[in-house]
Amino acid sequence: MSRLAVVDEKSNPELAATYAHITKTRGHVSNILKSFSNAPEGLKRLTAFGEYARYHSDFPHRVRELVILTIARGNQYAWTHHYPNAIEAGVTDAEMNAINAGEPEKTTSPAEAVAMQYAREFCNRGNVSDATFAELKKHYSARQITDLTLLTAYYLTLGSTINAFRIELEPHYTPKMKPVD
Repeated sequence: MSRLAVVDEKSNPELAATYAHITKTRGHVSNILKSFSNAPEGLKRLTAFGEYARYHSDFPHRVRELVILTIARGNQYAWTHHYPNAIEAGVTDAEMNAINAGEPEKTTSPAEAVAMQYAREFCNRGNVSDATFAELKKHYSARQITDLTLLTAYYLTLGSTINAFRIELEPHYTPKMKPVD
């Protein structure tokens, strides 16, 4: 059970407007986004940030989803929500299993692999090695590195909130992450 009660949008016009926008851009309001309902203005701004990071950044869909799954490793809620997006982007089950197990991804390109490595290191309090950053610069422009950083920061925020608030997976979703032995 989530640690915070969700505000009913019918009682808050500002929240209702934000939910309407989220529904228009994403198709529905997920439990993770509802968890920010106690701060409607914050939710509005967070979702604007997320829209940019996910839909308007200068990254191929496949790289975005590989990075998101890298950040989602160990988080059933996030993994389950992004599993269909990853499949749509061409990420294979074998690649997802390797990411989930923390194993090297054998079928990713060097550019994909370094983007994922950057995300892993960034999630460690931003401690990105010089070697990783130098390799990243071989494959991506300054704009793309900035977009990758924004994408990673956004999903790190969501993943941390899922854990802190104990957000539950919506009942109509089937868990997709396989337990790691």
